[in-house]
Amino acid sequence: MTLVLMSGLGVRWALAQAVGDSNTPPAISRPIVTAPLTETATYTAYLPFISHGEVTLTEFRALWVTRFDWTFFGRPVTTTDLDAIVDNAASAHFNALLFQIRGTGDAFYSSTLEPWASRLSGQTTKTLGVDPGWDPLAYMITRAHASGLQLHAYLNVYPTWLCDSIGPTKTTVLHPFWQWTYQSDIFAWREWQNGNPPLPMNLIPAAQGGRCSTDGYLWASPASPIVQSHIVSVAVDLATRYDLDGLHLDLVRYSSSNYSSDPATMQAFTDALAISPTLVFTTWRPQFQRDQVSGLVARIYSATTAIKPELLLSAAVWPNYSDGYHGFFQASKDWLAGGYMDANMPMLYTSDILNDLPKWITRTQGFIDDAQGRWIIPGISGAYTETTPLFDRIAAARSLGAPGVAIFSYSALNASHYWDDLANGPFAVPAIVPKPGWKP
Repeated sequence: MTLVLMSGLGVRWALAQAVGDSNTPPAISRPIVTAPLTETATYTAYLPFISHGEVTLTEFRALWVTRFDWTFFGRPVTTTDLDAIVDNAASAHFNALLFQIRGTGDAFYSSTLEPWASRLSGQTTKTLGVDPGWDPLAYMITRAHASGLQLHAYLNVYPTWLCDSIGPTKTTVLHPFWQWTYQSDIFAWREWQNGNPPLPMNLIPAAQGGRCSTDGYLWASPASPIVQSHIVSVAVDLATRYDLDGLHLDLVRYSSSNYSSDPATMQAFTDALAISPTLVFTTWRPQFQRDQVSGLVARIYSATTAIKPELLLSAAVWPNYSDGYHGFFQASKDWLAGGYMDANMPMLYTSDILNDLPKWITRTQGFIDDAQGRWIIPGISGAYTETTPLFDRIAAARSLGAPGVAIFSYSALNASHYWDDLANGPFAVPAIVPKPGWKP
């Protein structure tokens, strides 16, 4: 088998001939060519493992499938919608789907902890708690596995409702908005804006003069014990009842640097001040908040891997580590170093690097350098109007030694019909998901 690299505007993969050389040594992986990728980077292509004339390439090829990719306003979702997603992903030789099943404290699967998501019925909010009559997650697991794809349940962690000025209806299975309100002082679980006095995040959108997050979500406070326990319970329930290959966490951070002065945080500071009277709140708070997020990640990892040791825990993390660390209190590199996260997937498709390949490479390298033996799966935009920048980033990730890539998202790729391009280009050789060395 010969793998050819073409120069020009971007790196291209091509299969020059089929596998079948009986003189090919078994089970080898060796660099065969290095070609310029940019002025400052080089790309090394590796032959896949070859044994008895069969190709066995190991590479994690993930596709984000958000709830907006598979549900629709105005009509219920159907099994046909999910079939199309699986068929397209399999045809392009993806091998893992990050399938969103929790958005704002709602469930896109059968749950006794949270109400059925309204979007399953084709509505934004008013059909919250309405049983669609089938379980999309159970169906998707069976369908994906039958097509050779892993299925990772993807959940938003801290967003709890929308900035809609109304709040969720009261359903048979109470939404967390109401569960947490009844379990504590009113508003105690929400993020609270920094200030004197601090004020709770409300349901009024910021654009209308309210304090609800500019991203459109009402966020729960990561420092609240009832929030932490509930989210761990959701993760454990998923790991226990479904044949999942992994759990994927998103929005596992604070909403911004303007939060949070919630009661739980203020009480923790009061307790710390009693021990160290010279503490300054604004100096103390950032690390405390990082510890709340990291502590939740560690609890999820411990609880879910105790149930299913082979389960892969991954997270979509802020693409600029320093900004994530200081502005959103997300110490994602610590998760890998501490051994309580298997794979970080930095969302490397923000505007500052979207069309800047050298900067994309530098940012990716920074994450890989601090991976501590765990996985960095760089996130790549699928919304390019041509395949060159997409393919160049896949090639760069391979050159940097990443175990795979994740593309955002299904709708973006589908809009451009890039399935055949991937299958005939960088994903021409089908691959299986590599086995993490630290897993049983």
